Amino acid sequence: MERGLLQIDRIRAVLNTARIGRRVVYLRSTSSTIDECWRSIGEGDADGLVVLAEHQTAGRGRFGRSWHSPRGASLLGSVALVDHPGALVGNELALLAAVAVRDAVASCTGILPVIKWPNDLLVRGRKFAGILVESRQYTETATAYVIGIGINCLQQRGHLPDELAGIATSLEIEAHVAIDRTGLALSVVTELDRWLADPTGWSNDDLRREWLARAEPLGGRIFLEHRGRTFSGSVLDLDPTAALVVQLDEGGVRAFNAADTTILPDSAGTGS
Repeated sequence: MERGLLQIDRIRAVLNTARIGRRVVYLRSTSSTIDECWRSIGEGDADGLVVLAEHQTAGRGRFGRSWHSPRGASLLGSVALVDHPGALVGNELALLAAVAVRDAVASCTGILPVIKWPNDLLVRGRKFAGILVESRQYTETATAYVIGIGINCLQQRGHLPDELAGIATSLEIEAHVAIDRTGLALSVVTELDRWLADPTGWSNDDLRREWLARAEPLGGRIFLEHRGRTFSGSVLDLDPTAALVVQLDEGGVRAFNAADTTILPDSAGTGS
């Protein structure tokens, strides 16, 4: 599976960003790049840190789900942010990270992924990337965030577990060009820095507009699980807090926050 390690010296030499990537840590294996970022934040001066790994033994996604990847097959990385001025909001970070990863993939592969709320990237309806944002209070006036990113790069169909074979894919499967994980890492960090070097340079409306332009079209059918109940309806909008606004089949309009909502396969929805 491993077609060459990430060229970390190339990344450090070429990277020309203002905030994201001011320090880059590279690991052959770790429990989780997210955990590595949190350890560095605890030691101080971690803002803008990027941690990249070839393999994770305990990678994770939303709601504690596991993120599995063969060694050297994916781009696995996390970014640490310490927000002293209070310019960032966790929900916004999830949206901008999705936009940044989508644009990086498009520029490196020619693939035009779509974003599936809140944190998945799809090609032909199949997931190849996921994003997780965690936050903790850093000081009385500052919040720390970690953005975790996993992108399936070199997997072939036979490498996908049976339970994911029909719903997951990789850039290698979908693209008509060779996948350069190092180039993709550079592009992801650069795109994140474009948003995060100066978070006061864009508004929530700017971000919402850019996200909607890259996301699944509004009006689509959706089935959701929210706090133990299932709902079905049609997507109307994304509200300013990054909640999904749905016209419910049972009547009424409701906004669903990503923190406690899961999108279900069509067959799982009951409309209740």
